[in-house]
Amino acid sequence: MSNETSSEDGAAGESASTAAVTPPADETSGAPSVPSPTSSGMAAEAAGETSASAAAGECALAGCTEPLAVRGRGRPAKYCSKAHADQASRDRRAVDAAAVDEPLLQAEALAQRVPSAIGALQDQLTALQDFLAKAQEGALSRVRRAEAEATAAAQAEADAEARALAADTARQNAVTAAEEARNAQRAAEQAAARDRAALEQVRADTTEAITAHQNARDAAREAQTAAETVRDAKTAELRDTRHAHEQERARFEATARVQSEQSQAVQKELANSTGALAAAREALAVAHGETRAQQTRAEAAEHARDEAVRHGREAAARAEVVEQRQQALQAAAERAAQQLAAAQTALASREALCGRLETDLAAARADAAAQRERAARAEASTPQGNPAASDDPHTQGGDGPAGEEDRNGR
Repeated sequence: MSNETSSEDGAAGESASTAAVTPPADETSGAPSVPSPTSSGMAAEAAGETSASAAAGECALAGCTEPLAVRGRGRPAKYCSKAHADQASRDRRAVDAAAVDEPLLQAEALAQRVPSAIGALQDQLTALQDFLAKAQEGALSRVRRAEAEATAAAQAEADAEARALAADTARQNAVTAAEEARNAQRAAEQAAARDRAALEQVRADTTEAITAHQNARDAAREAQTAAETVRDAKTAELRDTRHAHEQERARFEATARVQSEQSQAVQKELANSTGALAAAREALAVAHGETRAQQTRAEAAEHARDEAVRHGREAAARAEVVEQRQQALQAAAERAAQQLAAAQTALASREALCGRLETDLAAARADAAAQRERAARAEASTPQGNPAASDDPHTQGGDGPAGEEDRNGR
């Protein structure tokens, strides 16, 4: 880095000395000298070629096509060697000097000649503004290029970090895969041990099965011998059974003959039964005739039942009429009962009146008796020769009111 800085400083010094030697303007005419655009254009083309070659994976120096060296970590290289990197740095500084330093030096030279060139001051000021504008544009382009380089460097650093992270991830994945492979190997070893144990068990089971098969074969041979013995016994038994069957068949034939004779007797009985059946059929025909007669009587009885039902319906209708009449009579009886109650009420009032009249009559009779007693006492107390007493109408029993009441009482 120090070598690159020294080379850049040397390039800047060379450009400054070159600018100092070059006359800034035409002293005789007083017009400012305009920098040639050829050097700046060539520098820009060199910078463009440098960036294009760097992007293509070759050396970024113009005119060099050497491939770049591959690095594991850090920023990627742009130049194939340190000398080319220094040369590129000098070229960039020369371009920067041509874009910034030369206009500034020319502006200083013009400023020194201002007192002697008052007449051309306006033109020089205009040229100064142009130079300053160009210097500003060069400075801005330099700043932009520096920012672009910083951005590219940051992007390259981010890419390098991403590659480093990817490498770490790949390493971790490899470690995980190795661990899984070891686990799989252990599982395979355990499975192989289980398979060996299962194989030993299968061998033991096979040995036991062979032994059991041999035992079963011996038992089968013994069973075959026993079966042959049983077969001989069954053959003798079959001969005995056949002989017994022949005897039984002879007995069955005798029994069949007896049953044939019995069947003939049964046929005779069947003929007799057929005659009895014919007689029974005749009796059945007679019974059918009687049944028809009974059916006729039943139809007549049903007709009579229908008539009875009709009469019953008529009687029911008459009963309804009678019931209606009974209801009317009940209504009339209720009205008569009401009238009877009213008559009884009137009779009771009349009886009460008669009682009062009888009471009044008894009182009148009592008064008449009292008057008769008074009259009798008066007659008894009156002398017989008193004409006044005899002429008094009140003392005569038959002519006065007392006598009339007495007659009414009698």
